[in-house]
Amino acid sequence: MSAGKDAGAEGKSALPDNAIYNAEALQLNDELVDMLMLLDYETRFCNKEMKPMSRTYFVYPAANPAGQFKYFAQLVAWSLSLMKLQADWDSYDDPNTVITNMLVILKDCGVQVNAVPGKLKQGYGDSVCLVIHSLLREVLRRVGFEWGAPTYPDEGLADEAEVDSDAEIQSVGEDEMPGDGEDDDLMYQEDDARDTRKNDDDDNGVLESNIDPKQWLLEVERVAPKLKIQMPSDSKEWRNHLQQTKGYKQVIETHFPGTKAQLEKLSSNLATALERIRSKEAFINTQFDHRALDYRQQQEELAQVQTQYTERNECVSKLQEELKDVSEELEVVKAEMEERSTTVTDTAPIVKMKESFKRLRSDTRQLEVRIGVVSHTLMQAKLRQRPQENDRKQGVYRGSQDPNNSDGEDIDY
Repeated sequence: MSAGKDAGAEGKSALPDNAIYNAEALQLNDELVDMLMLLDYETRFCNKEMKPMSRTYFVYPAANPAGQFKYFAQLVAWSLSLMKLQADWDSYDDPNTVITNMLVILKDCGVQVNAVPGKLKQGYGDSVCLVIHSLLREVLRRVGFEWGAPTYPDEGLADEAEVDSDAEIQSVGEDEMPGDGEDDDLMYQEDDARDTRKNDDDDNGVLESNIDPKQWLLEVERVAPKLKIQMPSDSKEWRNHLQQTKGYKQVIETHFPGTKAQLEKLSSNLATALERIRSKEAFINTQFDHRALDYRQQQEELAQVQTQYTERNECVSKLQEELKDVSEELEVVKAEMEERSTTVTDTAPIVKMKESFKRLRSDTRQLEVRIGVVSHTLMQAKLRQRPQENDRKQGVYRGSQDPNNSDGEDIDY
């Protein structure tokens, strides 16, 4: 349910179960509805969504609290717009923000309201009615509305009840009075008898009118044209055709002589004007014959020039198409040249190659260092193994002496 549907449900739904009777809120709501009607809010504010509200709309909680609060906020914004003030909130703002901004702008425009923001957030109650009521009073004051003195209709004195003279004659005596259970039946019977006598008196009495004769004449003048019966005229009836033909004939016979004389005079004037035009035309032709010849020659030259212009224009269009093709090819070549120039001027590969060379050099140096270390280690190992081999060799050589060498001397090899 939208806010408009809640506001428009006046008297069609029962009050909520938790509704509390609030005389002050009811009075304020009733007065603010009257003030809104004075401001013509039904046409200036209400629309398909925002329907005219009832006189108890802001007194009790609605079925849709969000729609009720939206109606309250938009009604306050519209009232501020009547005072040429802009509401600095919209329908998507938080309710707390809307209430805070509303109280600030009401205070700035001189509307003093002692309302708790928590109660205003509910969208109903005496605080909401008080805010709208005070704001609408300020709006009426600023637009220059003044309450006038009440005017009461001039009503005549109430007619006195007719005294029924026959009531006492036909009344029932005290001894013949019925019991308590038959009082209602007796009262209804007397009322029926009195109504019957009154109707008979009205039917048989003299009719008297209290209406002013001038008003009767005005009414007769107003109604008399509507009471006239007009017979529909059939256009296909031969009598109508005959009557119309006679009327047309009479009109023609009346206007034909004068019209004929005017037409003859106009015809003679036109003949004279045409003769003068022919003579002037012949004179102009004789005077401007050579100029006409020049004009024809210039027309022929113009036709030749237009033919040449058309041919040249076709040539220009062809050349423009060729220029367009060449321009496209030139753009393609330029794009290729730019790509190649970017690849040529790009130093990224060279930088990568230099970095690779640096890494190779560092790797080579590390390998050389490792090779040197391994060579040094191998040489040390060889140097350690050589004295042992020499000792072995010497022992072998010492054990095996030459038989011819009796002195036992070593042989040096």
